[in-house]
Amino acid sequence: MKKILVGLLALLLALSFAGCGAKKKLEEKAAEALAEKILGDAGVDADITGDKVVIKGEDGQELTIGEGEWPSSDLAKSIPEFKGGKVISVMETKDSLLIILEEASEKDFADYLNEIKETFTEEAYDMQSDGNVTYAAKSSKGTGVILTYTTDKTLSITVAWEEKI
Repeated sequence: MKKILVGLLALLLALSFAGCGAKKKLEEKAAEALAEKILGDAGVDADITGDKVVIKGEDGQELTIGEGEWPSSDLAKSIPEFKGGKVISVMETKDSLLIILEEASEKDFADYLNEIKETFTEEAYDMQSDGNVTYAAKSSKGTGVILTYTTDKTLSITVAWEEKI
């Protein structure tokens, strides 16, 4: 028992001298493991890695939440990548996708909207109110898109296979 205690104390001492990077990484891993345990005890199969959470349903469906990067799935490839702004959140299943960006300039959004309008032309809906813009339409390839741009320079992009819209 004393050996275990001495070992733990030595580990803690080493971590305190190792700098913030190692200590922070260890704290993150411990928090991820604890969150996965709590979710597992609640009957939720979740895998947490950094900012990314993957929740698996009983039917095999997966919901991915997090990641501050543009997604690379087939559904994400059905729209052009928005180059301006900063991706703050991505929520994705196999048939739907939500991307939320901040710091999207009006010009970048206007250029992106024009690019989207070239492909997504069917059943188009365009609304503008007090500087906020919403555009929704379907493409001939079976995908639908909804763009919502707000005056605080936030852009949300929702993409789904047509039957899910």
